Amino acid sequence: MFKIGEFSKLVRVSARMLRHYDKSGLFIPAEVDPFTGYRLYSAKQIPLLMKIVSLRDAGFKVEEMEEVLSFFDDPAYLASALADKRRHVQTQLEAEQAKLNHIASMVDKIKKEMRQMEYVVTLKEIPAIQVLSLREVIANPADEFGQWDKMVAFINANGIDYEMRSHSIYHDGEYKDSEVDVEIAFPVKEKVVDKDGFVFKELERIPLCATISFPLPYTNYNKAMEKVAVWLEEEGYAIAGLIRGVSVDEGTVELQIPVHKK
Repeated sequence: MFKIGEFSKLVRVSARMLRHYDKSGLFIPAEVDPFTGYRLYSAKQIPLLMKIVSLRDAGFKVEEMEEVLSFFDDPAYLASALADKRRHVQTQLEAEQAKLNHIASMVDKIKKEMRQMEYVVTLKEIPAIQVLSLREVIANPADEFGQWDKMVAFINANGIDYEMRSHSIYHDGEYKDSEVDVEIAFPVKEKVVDKDGFVFKELERIPLCATISFPLPYTNYNKAMEKVAVWLEEEGYAIAGLIRGVSVDEGTVELQIPVHKK
């Protein structure tokens, strides 16, 4: 017989875990000294303990091991139990990988924001501009990409000369995540005949406009609008019309907010 410390060294399982297995009834000592209370283990118990260690390393919890140990020598049962555990572990791995991906995305976003331009609000006048416009009620904001596909297809089909400075105007009086009234437009150099919902028009002049630029992706929109909100309150201006989103280049969007002094 071996005392718990001796047995622990022989089997390379901590005395703490041996006590835990004893308390749970999974692996009890061969004998307990009636006078000292010392746990005593036998070499004959080692095969059972090695099965427990094997199951532990495969991810089985103590409460799961008792049933599996009862059928450990049944190859079909053991294979099925291991397959179930494998699926469980795989699901956990995928969940943890999703967390890692989210963390990496957050870190990347922080790094990009550290390198990005300073958000500065500027007051200026926006002159009137003639555009080819398409205004529709779309199912959700993401459907705006479909509008642009239609716009580009119409321009290409009709050979229209236009400027790559897209405008987006949301006409609803509040933010909506469905049934959204959106107008998109490209500046054009010549008059275009209205057709299929596409309209030649003039976007009116904005006498006083608070502008702020932000780098893509659009997740930076909220940060830019936070800066605008702070600026409006601190400088004593109020929003006086529809906000326009204008692509300055492939990587930058300018928000144009009509304002007036309070």
